[in-house]
Amino acid sequence: MADQAARSSAPLRIALGIIYLHFGILKLFPDLSSAEMIAGQTIMRLSWSWLDTHTAVLVLAIFECAIGLAFLFGIGRRWMPLVFFAHMAGTAVPLFVLPELVFKIAPFAPTLEGQYILKNLVFVAAGWIVLVPEMRLGELWESLRTEPRGLLAVALSARSER
Repeated sequence: MADQAARSSAPLRIALGIIYLHFGILKLFPDLSSAEMIAGQTIMRLSWSWLDTHTAVLVLAIFECAIGLAFLFGIGRRWMPLVFFAHMAGTAVPLFVLPELVFKIAPFAPTLEGQYILKNLVFVAAGWIVLVPEMRLGELWESLRTEPRGLLAVALSARSER
């Protein structure tokens, strides 16, 4: 059953990988990504200006390329849900910290950047279908609850099963 689920979700996994890799690569080159300005401003604000916008976008680009490659090649399947859903949560931050860039009239009329962010609801749904069936949530929770180094133990046991 799990094998059938993995095969049937493969097109979604590959599509997510292509999109992530493509959007990440665009951010490596100044002025190519439509999200460059809002992403840089958000990260700069969240880091209390510790990161300048150029460095923030470069770090985000590398992060997105890594997620894309992981989706494309099916690697890191145990840690990918955490990284993916954390990234998706991060993409929603401008809705709250930069509403003037996200909405013409909040919350009914998103700008193009706002639409770019709202489309991530579809990404979250696709990621859920691709990533959640492989997660061992019960095992992860029990390990985190009972062992101080529970997450590491689950990750190592998952790796040894492969």
